[in-house]
Parts: sequence; C-alpha cells; structure tokens
Amino acid sequence: MREISINTYSYIWSQSAADCIRRLSDFGYRHFELMIHPPHLPLDDFPPAARRELRAAVEAAGARISSINMPSLDQNLASPFKRARAFSVAMFIDAIDLAADLGVPWFVTVPGRMSPLFPPAPADRKAWMTESIEAVLPHAEARGVGLAVENIPFAAFPDAASLGDFVRGFRSSSLGVCYDAANAHFIGESPAEGVARLSDLLRVAHLSDTTRTVWRHDRIGLGDVPVAEFARALDDVGFDGPCTLEIIDSDPDAAILASHRAIAGLGFQPVRQAG
Repeated sequence: MREISINTYSYIWSQSAADCIRRLSDFGYRHFELMIHPPHLPLDDFPPAARRELRAAVEAAGARISSINMPSLDQNLASPFKRARAFSVAMFIDAIDLAADLGVPWFVTVPGRMSPLFPPAPADRKAWMTESIEAVLPHAEARGVGLAVENIPFAAFPDAASLGDFVRGFRSSSLGVCYDAANAHFIGESPAEGVARLSDLLRVAHLSDTTRTVWRHDRIGLGDVPVAEFARALDDVGFDGPCTLEIIDSDPDAAILASHRAIAGLGFQPVRQAG
C-alpha cells in the first residue's frame, strides 16, 4: 500500500511549516514536502536554533520531510542573464543547506523558466541549466541532499524525453527526477508513459488534477488527469516512495482529504479522519 506525502503549497501564507505538520499529522499523514516560502518556511532569517526547533517538531509528530521545494518566482537557473543564474545558484546553495539541516533527502529542482511567448532554443536552455547544476551539484552531494529535477510546462525540460536526457547526462546518483502527473497531462503527455520512460530516475512523484486547457494543481476530480493509470505506472516500475499530493486550494484541508478519498481505492493508504 503506497503512502501519501503532502505538499504544503496551500499553506505558505497561513501557517508555519511546524504548525502545518502538526495539523496534517492529525489526519494521519507522516510524509511531507515542505515549500520554502516565507512566512511558511523562510530561507532568510531562519537561524540554526529555529531549524533545530522545526526538526524537533517533525520528529515529535512521528513525521518525515520526504522532499523540499521552492517556487520558481524569484530565481531561474536557466535565465539567459548570467547574473540571474549566479543569484539563483546562491539561493539554491542556501536551500540545500536548509534541506541538509532538516534532514531532507530530496530537493525538488525547477529547471528554470521559459517565456511561453518566445522561448530560447533547447540547446541554449540546456547549456544554461548545465552551468547552474554543475555549480550546485557538488554542494548538494557534499551535504547529502539529492536534486530531483521536475517537469514543468514552461521550464527548460517540460517533457519526459528532454528531462531524462538532461539528468542522465550527469551520471550522478544525487541527481534524479520529480515527475508531476498534472504537468505532464497539461502538455499532452501521458503521465503513465512518462513514468515508464523515467523509471530509473524517478525519486519524487507529484499528483494533482488539471485539464489540458488551463494549467492547475486542483483537488483530484476537478480535472481529467488519468490518475488510475499514473498509480498503476508507479507500481509497474517499482517506485517505492510516497506519492505527493501537490494540491493548491483555498480550503486545503478539505481539498487534500477529498483528493485522498478519490484515490484511496487505487492502492494508497486509507483516509483517517482527524481526532
């Protein structure tokens, strides 16, 4: 039976990471993907004592932070501007240190941002991302943190083929893939086929719902992502990690529980009500 991890994106403005974990632990969840985002989980002004306090809160809840994530709003590892890439690398170094301090094994890595109006050539975006990953990967390896590069519709490697080609080029066990079913579905890719193509690299799995018309990370049932096929594909390739629900909703508790109920019959852990 596959465990579920909860991404905390919906709580970045409303709760601290520690309070969020305590709250969601009441529903029986023990695996989490924390979003680096102030005030939820700051990167700046978050000293060692505060990091130890958060790690203690996670341990007290009997929980584990399976992965850590950072929205690609203020950094871009694939920017055409060298100074922007340098800034982004420095930000990633700090985030890797935070992950290491919290005992987090995987840092979900967004491979830059491309303008959907007039994106750069694939060779250019690959060159810029290669430069950035070569700058951060040694530090990640030294700190014991893996980088899971994600398929993002408007990023450098939106599909499984280009993402796999990029990651395999490094031949590092500290570099893997975060494969997002909604992101794949939105661009017209079969999530199940993507999982099969990336089976040797898959380290983090994201699940939410969307249509192919508007890019969303909705509760399961509001879109048309082939969730059952995705779940079977994870089983078929022997993926043994939790599946991360990355639901973005104004009522996150209800959305997470509704999504969990929608997939509970697909081999996932059963839903447990709070209390």
